[in-house]
Amino acid sequence: MSDSVLRPLGPGDVDDVVALNDRFVHLTAPMPHERVREMAETGTVEVIVHGGRFAGFVITAMSGSGFASENFDWFAGHYDDYCYLDRIIVHEDVRRAGLGRRVYDEIEARAARAVPVLTLEVNIDPPNEPSLAFHAGRGFEQVGERFITDHTVGMMAKRLA
Repeated sequence: MSDSVLRPLGPGDVDDVVALNDRFVHLTAPMPHERVREMAETGTVEVIVHGGRFAGFVITAMSGSGFASENFDWFAGHYDDYCYLDRIIVHEDVRRAGLGRRVYDEIEARAARAVPVLTLEVNIDPPNEPSLAFHAGRGFEQVGERFITDHTVGMMAKRLA
């Protein structure tokens, strides 16, 4: 896609990915350098680009890939074929520039060519209100929930056309 905002993770991107994840770890989960590399081996780690510069990252995995995640495994117990969106973080300096929408458009279009469902989780207790509203607006529905240590996530799914 010529207007893609995504490119594959390069070796020089890992420090930026880890640093950005660390700033938002309260909304995601810890992800040291080795975990980024593991995720890139069994899933897809891509860099979000804006103005030719690093603007965030997104991690996805296809069903059956062996991606190591309890949430991924939860979806495996409920769907045969799916794409799992593990996390997306847009750099705070470029928020509200439409990058999240563009990344989701690209991920959903790509996933729809391979599987019928896109899955992810969102914090519901305490609630991540902006994320819940964004995903509801894109047609995601809560299909379950999981308690994880100190918070609860809503397991979300979107049927792809």
